Amino acid sequence: MNNGMVGKYVIVRCHDAGVHAGVLVANEGREAVLSESRRLWYWKPAAGQKFLSGVAVAGLDPSSKVGVSLPRIHLTETCEIIECTEVATASIRAAKTDEV
Repeated sequence: MNNGMVGKYVIVRCHDAGVHAGVLVANEGREAVLSESRRLWYWKPAAGQKFLSGVAVAGLDPSSKVGVSLPRIHLTETCEIIECTEVATASIRAAKTDEV
């Protein structure tokens, strides 16, 4: 199936690996490869939105915790892939990296 999202900035929820955002390079079955990937360790949608779909629409609240950008990641056991709006893409890319 061609989902039309290859090359788009997306959010991917995984069964065991959490939530990641990045550019979808490829996906087949329950596997996905992202470039420019960031783990959304703790996410809260911006602008009063709810749920992960709210992050894909409005971006991240500043209280969210986001990991460093990785050049490429191969995710297995994906549950959903959500295309991001331009607003959400800019918000996730600009999010401050959470440092311990």
